[in-house]
Formats: sequence, C-alpha cells, structure tokens
Amino acid sequence: MRLPLLALLALTGCGAPDYTPVRDWASTASLALDEPDLGQTGSLAMQQALVTYLQAVSVLASDGVLPYRESPFSAMAITASQASERGGQAVASLGLLLRHANRTNAQAPQLRDNIVAADPHVQALVESLATTVEREGTDSPARRQYLFVLTQVGQGHALLKAQASRITQEEAVQRIRAAEDQLRRSAARSWPG
Repeated sequence: MRLPLLALLALTGCGAPDYTPVRDWASTASLALDEPDLGQTGSLAMQQALVTYLQAVSVLASDGVLPYRESPFSAMAITASQASERGGQAVASLGLLLRHANRTNAQAPQLRDNIVAADPHVQALVESLATTVEREGTDSPARRQYLFVLTQVGQGHALLKAQASRITQEEAVQRIRAAEDQLRRSAARSWPG
C-alpha cells in the first residue's frame, strides 16, 4: 500500500515548469511599448513588430500556440526598412522566427531556444527603434521616458536569454520578476492618467 502512495506523491510533486514570470514580463513589456503611437511610418512598424513579438513570447510562455502560418511581419519589414535598414532586417527575422514557432507547434518548453534565437534581432530592433525615435521626434519628457522603457525591454530580453537554460529556477525567476517590476514602474511613469 505504501508504494502506490509514494508513487502518487512523487507525481504530484513533479509538476511542469512554471513560465509565468516570463509570461508576465513579456506581457508588461508589450503593454509598456504599445503607447504612444509613434506616428512615423517606419518607427511605427518597428514598434508594432516588437510589441507583437513580445505578445507572442507571452503566448508561448502560457503554453499557447501562435497563429502565424506565415511571417506576420512581411509588410512591416519593408516599411521599417524605410526608417532603418537594420531595423527592417530585425523585423523580418523576428517574423520568420514566429512563423517557425507556429510550424513546429512551439510551446513553453521551446521558449528557451526561441528567446536565444530571437535576442540578437530583438537587440537590433530596440537599438534601431531608439535611434529612429530620437531622430524623428522632438525632445520631451514623455519621449525620453519611452526611450528609457525601450532600453529596459532590451535589457530584460537579454536577461531572459542569459537565464534561458535555468529560466524556471528560483534565482532566475526572482531576477525576471524584479525586471518586470522595474519595467511596470517605469511604464507607469511614462503615461500617467
């Protein structure tokens, strides 16, 4: 009688890894960057591609399936290239990664590999978007705060990449939660009211 009980206890103690911190960080990051509407066509395309990618990370972390049978960024990549060739290339690459994630039915366990593969493109997109926003707009506190939040998103994604091999372990979870908290506070200062 003890053996079946021990087996049952062992099974209940071995749940699936929890990717909730990654989901929460990605969701917060996508919301933080979705406002304001940047207005300029190229920067808006880069902004929307980055927001969509971050939403996709959140979906994968929730064990959801992405709906992108084809790259969702084909047209956006062309538009983004008008403002930044490097940004356009990053948008196109992220679109292909999302398409691949859909076609391979990627879910939470594959999230680690997807984050590592996407990070160089995310960093290039963050840098290109920041450069374009600085070049296109007038200096204002709101614009400076948006650029600060954008930088935090790049750093947060780099953290996910650095922690990818242990992303569900306690130390990594604490770091990701801290990054999300900092991002949430910065975003709240960006768009009051």
